[in-house]
Amino acid sequence: ESFVSDAPHWQTVLDLDALAAKEGASWVWEGYVVLDEGPSSKWDRVLVKLSPGGSDAIVVREFDLEACAFVPEEAGGFVV
Repeated sequence: ESFVSDAPHWQTVLDLDALAAKEGASWVWEGYVVLDEGPSSKWDRVLVKLSPGGSDAIVVREFDLEACAFVPEEAGGFVV
């Protein structure tokens, strides 16, 4: 298992700097919640909590862990 080795392999899942450049908004990481649909489910979706500009406000967006991308609202992605 790579994470216990002297040279672990890390994968960038979400780059907040790239997201900020793409969307023209500053985002601060506030956490995430994994969508757990039971023991036989696949943990491939999370709700990512971001704060615009580090304010007290929180934006929650659905994120696909396999695609390493937000699920677009047009495709039924959750955004609040």
